[in-house]
Amino acid sequence: MDLSGLIIPTGVARPGTLVKDVFAKCVDANVPGIPFCNEKGELVGKASIRHVLKITCIPDFMVKHARLLGNNIDKLAIKDDHIQHVMHLPIDDFVLKKMATANLTTPTTKALAIMEEFDTTYMFIINGSRYQGVVSIMGIAKVMLEGMQARA
Repeated sequence: MDLSGLIIPTGVARPGTLVKDVFAKCVDANVPGIPFCNEKGELVGKASIRHVLKITCIPDFMVKHARLLGNNIDKLAIKDDHIQHVMHLPIDDFVLKKMATANLTTPTTKALAIMEEFDTTYMFIINGSRYQGVVSIMGIAKVMLEGMQARA
């Protein structure tokens, strides 16, 4: 299986892009993150929904004690004014430098191994120096299921 049929085209984030715009691009493409490009257009990191939410909406003590918390923790709910504040922040301070990348000729098994190495479920596909899109484990699973159903 080759990666070219699994690529989901997405937009990219650039310096000054707002969190709300990153979230919109991710939601539109149904991906958890998009590339972050510097002023020169070079891919230098990733803008991840999970990372933004982790940093802005989940206090460390909740992560550490998540299994101990009950379901009636309304006082710890994310308030509307906080959501508005987060959505209007620039993504720049949330960019992760480490990211999984591959090229169009990367075998699927290697792509999966790279994603495991980076503890992620998606990666960016680069052709030369040009960004092509995102490949996710969901896309790989879908193709595997379709292949199995076609043989049945």
